[in-house]
Amino acid sequence: MKLESLFEIKENRLFKLSDGTEVNTAALFVFDADQKNIEIDDDVYNEEFLADLRNKLKGLDEEAKFALIKIISDEKLDSEDKIETYINTFNHTARRIKDCVSVTGFLLSENFLAAGKGAVEEFIEVLAKKHPQYIHFASKDLCEKYGLLDLPLVHI
Repeated sequence: MKLESLFEIKENRLFKLSDGTEVNTAALFVFDADQKNIEIDDDVYNEEFLADLRNKLKGLDEEAKFALIKIISDEKLDSEDKIETYINTFNHTARRIKDCVSVTGFLLSENFLAAGKGAVEEFIEVLAKKHPQYIHFASKDLCEKYGLLDLPLVHI
């Protein structure tokens, strides 16, 4: 099941496609998910955790509310392998929640933004292959700090 995009980015802000109105991003729910709770071993994912997250998101679907998923990691993403693992964790999570209309997109954590422009561009490209409806979010301050202001991210 492929969901249609409900939102678009204009000048690093979020707008509804249906009527062009700007969305108050402060009203979006943020679900923090620790990478260790999702990927419990190399390429082994905690499907029970993801099923629980999906159930919570489906509840928001019923209420016509929207959410962001933030996968956090306390690990410094200082190698290609670590960056790839982080991206794969997001991508696997996206597969498990792909039918949840409530998911607006993903909030990128500081340790991932610190990995640099190439990593963020790769993240956007990988997720867009199967999940083009998702919008990606990041703190404006962190985008300034890491030189990412020109990327297609909604600043929150």
